[in-house]
Amino acid sequence: MRISRGTKLMAVACAAVLSVSALAACGGGSSSSSSAKEGCTSLVDNITTIKSGTLTVGVIDQPPYSSYNGGNPEGMDIDFVKEIADANCLNVEWQQASFANAMQAIASGQIDIATGDINVTEAREEVVDFPASIYLEGVGYASKKSVDIKSIADIESKGIKTIGIGDGYGWLADMQKVFGDKVKTYPSSVEMKQDLEAGRVDMIMEAYGTAVEEFKGNDNIAVEYANKTPDKRINSLVEPPEVSYPYTKGNTSLGDALTKGIQKIIKEGKVKTTLKKYGLDEGLAEIRDTQYVVPKS
Repeated sequence: MRISRGTKLMAVACAAVLSVSALAACGGGSSSSSSAKEGCTSLVDNITTIKSGTLTVGVIDQPPYSSYNGGNPEGMDIDFVKEIADANCLNVEWQQASFANAMQAIASGQIDIATGDINVTEAREEVVDFPASIYLEGVGYASKKSVDIKSIADIESKGIKTIGIGDGYGWLADMQKVFGDKVKTYPSSVEMKQDLEAGRVDMIMEAYGTAVEEFKGNDNIAVEYANKTPDKRINSLVEPPEVSYPYTKGNTSLGDALTKGIQKIIKEGKVKTTLKKYGLDEGLAEIRDTQYVVPKS
C-alpha cells in the first residue's frame, strides 16, 4: 500500500493498539496443524492459524496487487500468497477486506493475514507483525506521452505547471517544498486520473502499480517508475516503502512460515516474473537486505 494509505491508516492502527485485547475477545480461537494436505511437506511444522490447516486471507481491492473479484481473488499478491500457502501445505480461505479494517481484523482474530500493497510501517508494527518483505512499492509519474516525465529534473526543465498528488501521500510534503504551489492536492486517485486525462493537470505522482493499472490501455498517458531516478529532495524516491503481509502479532509460527515462503519465492526468481506478468518494472523486486520500516512522521 502506498504511504498515502499508510498515513491514513496510522490513526486507525494506533487506536487499535489500545484495543487489541478487546478486539481479540471478538475473534475465534486459533489452532495449529502440521499439514493440511495429505503427503505434503511444509516449510514450517505446527503453524498456528485461525482455522486448522487453512490460511484465512483478507483481500483488499487494490489492483493490480489484489482484488476480491466476487470471491475469486486475483492479482500479484494473490499469486504470491497461493505460493506461500502451497509451500506450507495450507489451504486458503479468502475474505473481502479494506484498508480501514484490515489491521483490526487481523488483531481481532478474524483473518490471519491481509493483501493489497501493504507497507511495513512502525505504526502498523504496534498492532500486527510482518514477515520478510517481498517487493517495493514505488512511486509513479503519469503524464501525457508528449511530455513523458521520467525524473524530477524533467519536471524542472519541461515547463510543468501543475502536479497532482493525493492528500496525505508520503511524497506530498517533499514535493511541496520543491515545487510550491505547482502541487495540486486531491482527495483520491479517481479525481487525479480524471484531471490528467482531461488536461487540467500536467502530470500526477501516484503509487507506481496503481498508476500502471489506472492507465492501462490509454495510449496517451505514459507511466514511469520514478524510483529509477532517485532525487535526495524527495525521500520516497530514495527510500521506497516495502510490501509484505501483516499477520497476528506474536504468532511466530505463522510469521516463520510466511517468511520462509517469501524467501523461497525470491530465491526461485518468481518475484520478477510475477512483476513482469502484471506489467510492472522489475526494479520493484530490489528490496533491501535489512527490512525497511517506514518511520512515524
